Amino acid sequence: MNLRQQQQKVFDESGENLVVGSEQHCPVEPSILADITEDSPLVVSVIRSGLTAEVFHLRIDGKDYNLKKRRQVAKVANLDGQYSFLNEVQRRNDLQQLKEQSETAPRLTHIVPTIYANYRLGIILSPWIEGEHISEVTPDLIQQLFTTLLACEEHGLMEWDLCSGNLLVDQHQQLWLFDFGYMYSFNPKKDFNSNGIADPLFHMVERFETRFFFGWLLKQDHSLTEQLELYRTLKQMGVDVYQQKVAWLKVHQAKATVINHFESLIETWQRALACDDELRHLFQLESFRSHVLDIEDDIDGQSCTELTLQRISLVLDVLRSDFDYLKERGGLFYANKGKSQQALIEQYEQKRELAQKYQLR
Repeated sequence: MNLRQQQQKVFDESGENLVVGSEQHCPVEPSILADITEDSPLVVSVIRSGLTAEVFHLRIDGKDYNLKKRRQVAKVANLDGQYSFLNEVQRRNDLQQLKEQSETAPRLTHIVPTIYANYRLGIILSPWIEGEHISEVTPDLIQQLFTTLLACEEHGLMEWDLCSGNLLVDQHQQLWLFDFGYMYSFNPKKDFNSNGIADPLFHMVERFETRFFFGWLLKQDHSLTEQLELYRTLKQMGVDVYQQKVAWLKVHQAKATVINHFESLIETWQRALACDDELRHLFQLESFRSHVLDIEDDIDGQSCTELTLQRISLVLDVLRSDFDYLKERGGLFYANKGKSQQALIEQYEQKRELAQKYQLR
């Protein structure tokens, strides 16, 4: 259990409450919201796909609302899943304070506002946003996402779970971030991410690639050439946003190790953008990395889907065909590092059995 989880455990067991917003802004009493079921006349529809909460589309006096109610038992087995609702209320508190300040609000327009949240009642109330989960990767949507995440990180908040289910696109093609169960605080001037300096592998662009982009590509009918062009655009925009990040880090006298880390990423991506062969090699390495990481997330949380199985099949294919290349280019990391080709193939065959066992029903 890490320090954040320990602190959340202590808070959870203390009986202390955390409230965001004011009861005066609720269209009905918070206790009524907490008791709402699908049979209520206020409910338009219910979305049950969330692993730690259910979402109710409410219509009250002609206005539409999003009511998020904590599940009694989360469908994610790990500690981060168990505390994700608490974590979301904590982050909603941070973000709402920033959204209410004139100097910080303009860069957080893509963060959904919180009308009211009450941890002990297990409710979060927001405006209802009519839209669909992100299904296309366009430069405009990537720009909206990256600029918002950059602003969050400058205020010490890092979002880890940039999956399609947490990214909403409205009818005006405006992107909305609305789920913060896996957004954690960190010191951007001293740390690479909310794990400190222990895991440089994880960063904003990587999180989008791992939690959305490479999985999304598996579902598309794109040729390799088309995939590489989308990847090229993503990397160009990654370079732009990290150049902004490095400039901010230097102005705010961040540690050299943090500045050097992001400058190194920029240099790697710029080399790939200048050479098609390098771009293709980086695409393979980062695709493999992202699938490996997401497989671990799903198995650790016992929350696997058909996409988890697709990722495992791809990882096995790459291990069989390009093991030496992965080994030479640092594509084997964490628990995979130092293992033989056969050992890794056997390991991912076993992971496939686990993924089948942990399929969400």
